[in-house]
Amino acid sequence: MTGGLPAGTGPVEPTVDVVDVVDVVVVGAGLAGLAAATELEAAGRRVQVVEALPRVGGRTASHHRYGQALDAGGAYVGTRHTRVRELARRFGLPLIPTAAPGVNLYDLRSEPVRADAGRPAFNALAVGDALDRLDDLAADVPPTDPRTAADAAELDRLTVAGWAARELAHPDARLLVDLLVRQMLAADPADVSLLHLLFYLSSGGGLHYLTAFSGGAQQDRIAGGAHLLADRMAAALARPVRLGTPVTDLRPGDGSHPVRVVGPGLAVRCAWVVVAVPPGPAARIRSLPPGVRQPPAPARTMGATVKLHLVYDCPFWTDAGLSGWVTAGTGPLRYVVDDSAGRAGLGVLVGFVTGPDAHRYAAQAPAVRRAAVLDRLAGWFGPAARRPLALLERDWQAEPTVEGCYAAVPEPGWWTTAGRPAWSATAPDGPVLWAGTERSPEFYGHLEGAVRSGQRAARQIVAADAATGRVVR
Repeated sequence: MTGGLPAGTGPVEPTVDVVDVVDVVVVGAGLAGLAAATELEAAGRRVQVVEALPRVGGRTASHHRYGQALDAGGAYVGTRHTRVRELARRFGLPLIPTAAPGVNLYDLRSEPVRADAGRPAFNALAVGDALDRLDDLAADVPPTDPRTAADAAELDRLTVAGWAARELAHPDARLLVDLLVRQMLAADPADVSLLHLLFYLSSGGGLHYLTAFSGGAQQDRIAGGAHLLADRMAAALARPVRLGTPVTDLRPGDGSHPVRVVGPGLAVRCAWVVVAVPPGPAARIRSLPPGVRQPPAPARTMGATVKLHLVYDCPFWTDAGLSGWVTAGTGPLRYVVDDSAGRAGLGVLVGFVTGPDAHRYAAQAPAVRRAAVLDRLAGWFGPAARRPLALLERDWQAEPTVEGCYAAVPEPGWWTTAGRPAWSATAPDGPVLWAGTERSPEFYGHLEGAVRSGQRAARQIVAADAATGRVVR
């Protein structure tokens, strides 16, 4: 979802050699921007999408190996992700269930424990109580405006780690909450406010739904990769997406085209702009038309994630009755899931290195990283795990127009001091609208949130045109 100025780009005056006139410019060709463009074209608008990267897809991307597209970025489509599911149907992309048969592993103490072992991995009573408490607290946080929750300021000042230390007596409960935050937000619980976690849970459908594969937020993935949905949406647009075109400025236009979108080799006059990029790149758009303000952006920009794929000639772990899914209490690799379904017999494991683990991991030499990953997998699945056909990495911290994944993680205190959420306006308050998964009160941080935000921006533009009688040619 990136079309803004990359990090480190200096204040160089753009060289303009292209002048065009359209109804709407969409900045960013991720799912949010492409969803907005698709909806706007269906309503008869002339739309130009511009993208800083040389590809579409934003926080979706794929590795292509052994005849397979492996989701290097956002991948999962939940049972309640109705907008993404509808787009997948429209563009002829079937969904593949992610659930894998077998037993999960938990490596939390001295040795891995199978979920079907005689001794449980967690104290079930303590863990169940912690999960229920979080869901109960989240039910009282309105996702449309977390600031209005009871005791919002206190919840926003208190970190998740601080809350767990104060409220959860059993170490298993504290460990589980720590793991959940690292898994869902790709951040250290000591850096995340309790209010933000509760908003995330409320936005996404609750803790139990968000952590579930079968029947939950990870129910399916898109055949061919989530990136293929972006490819097909872009290909269906009347005007080709302008790739490799960062937007540096939104300047005043004239008359019925009050905005001039400017970047190196770019000058487009338009009536509306949809900025559909992450908060960091959006904040680096240097100038805005009079009266237009940026929505407040989190000071702590993004979660940190390195996503790994290990490809084997078969899913050998199933011979031991294992599902391929692992949860570990220490890094660097704390989460592994099986991704072998629909892979023509190949075995594929997906691993996630998140938060501070991702910072440390990315700073190591490639040989050191590889050895650490294979050592960990061999401890869980045996010597065969040391012999992958391929070990593939995608470090989202290194993506200059994304700066991390999965989504922005505000620092404690941000929600109750930054002002109203970007999505709270029921109609545009100017010619610039803002989209992206961070601009959605529903399914924040998910593909679904991105799509909903883009569609919402498009519908606001169409409604505003109808209200003012603007003629669309």
